[in-house]
Amino acid sequence: MTAHATWDEHVASWSQPPVDDVGYFPSTTLLAKSDDDLRRVVTDMATARYTGWRNYGGLWRDVLALDRSEDLDILDYGCGVGMEALELARRNRVTLADLSTSNLALANRVVTLGVGYPARTVLVEPAWPFVPEELDGTFDAVHCSGVLHHIRDARSVVLRFAGLLRSAGELRLMVYSDIGWRQATGVDAPYGDVTAHPGFPAFVSHFDQVGDYATWYDRQKLTELAGDWFTVERFVYLCEDHRYAGALLRLKE
Repeated sequence: MTAHATWDEHVASWSQPPVDDVGYFPSTTLLAKSDDDLRRVVTDMATARYTGWRNYGGLWRDVLALDRSEDLDILDYGCGVGMEALELARRNRVTLADLSTSNLALANRVVTLGVGYPARTVLVEPAWPFVPEELDGTFDAVHCSGVLHHIRDARSVVLRFAGLLRSAGELRLMVYSDIGWRQATGVDAPYGDVTAHPGFPAFVSHFDQVGDYATWYDRQKLTELAGDWFTVERFVYLCEDHRYAGALLRLKE
């Protein structure tokens, strides 16, 4: 469990994005569906996420600003199926970014079916700058939901987010929480290298059916990660059991 997967292995794993409360499906399988069937999958996912346990108290939509955003340029980093990109694309200009070409094709199709026109797509590369430098300073917000906690070198990625944003831009996150770690392992979340902790395999398998790495965040850990470039303006535990957390970070001047 502690061995690093290769980039190709990461791409293969995460080309099976999660379908809420159903499981992980290859994006190629979802792409093979008819337009009507794919619309039904996305509608079912949206119903599960936004009327179910994840959006307890309306906090998921609120913290991730799915309804507050309007007329912004937003990068969805790690777009997966594209369901949150679709929510954002209803009122904004969305660019999709993912390490999987099939995920990008799927998310772009989801957005196109929902709003009637395609989004821009960008393939995430394994090495700096991850996404093209020509995108520097072009976004009002970076949306990164369910992704940062899977990135081993998260600090480099957060630094890249800072470069992609315009002045006072927002970084919006959904991450696994310290409380989620305790639920999965029965012990308090450890600082330092989580892969060295005996509870690490249980934590990863508790949350994910694919991938080889996951970590947790609380407000303090997120501030230590991103505080050189961002101010953590809001940190809120999501779901009734607080297994996830949502955060809004503001780019420092």
